[in-house]
Amino acid sequence: MENDYKSSIEWLLEPEDIGVKYLSSRDLVETKIDEYAAIQKKAHSEGPIGLVLRRMNQEGYWERPGPGYYPKYTGSVWSVILLAQLGATIKADKRVETACSYVLDHMLARDGQFTANGLASGTVDCLQGNLCAALVDLECEDSRLNQAFEWMARTVTGEGVAPMTDKSAPRRFYAGKCGPIFACGSNNKLPCAWGAVKVMLAFSK
Repeated sequence: MENDYKSSIEWLLEPEDIGVKYLSSRDLVETKIDEYAAIQKKAHSEGPIGLVLRRMNQEGYWERPGPGYYPKYTGSVWSVILLAQLGATIKADKRVETACSYVLDHMLARDGQFTANGLASGTVDCLQGNLCAALVDLECEDSRLNQAFEWMARTVTGEGVAPMTDKSAPRRFYAGKCGPIFACGSNNKLPCAWGAVKVMLAFSK
């Protein structure tokens, strides 16, 4: 078993796949600081992280400017989530910081909702949870992220958030994020397990 473990680790650390080597060096083995820094730098320039970053507009968005939910899976929202999953970090590449700033400047509504359309009404649990989790993983440190987490917490409990029908309220639910306890308009206003998992993933970080 020990030999199998060693051979598995050696396989994960093969230099041909810098993305895998980077995550393995970060999470599975003890790596000297200088060696790890070199691996991390190479992963951000040559590996999958580098590929995603090369497709980013210099202003910080992918595909087209704005909230970035569309086109699905290649727009800004999805690219930022993918960068986080690949282990990208602001500390290793300034382009990651540019992307995080763009998200907060263009995808965050007044009360802390991450939005698909630039409006508070364009928020849902899965989008909120995914972006909150991704920005934490990318090591983004911005007070606006605290606001996003506060909104997310309030939408779970309902504290301080008016019903969607109370359109005069300063902070209320909307057709998409329509109520507490993970209620979602896209799920017939019932609790959505997909959204719940993403919200709790973000809180766990």
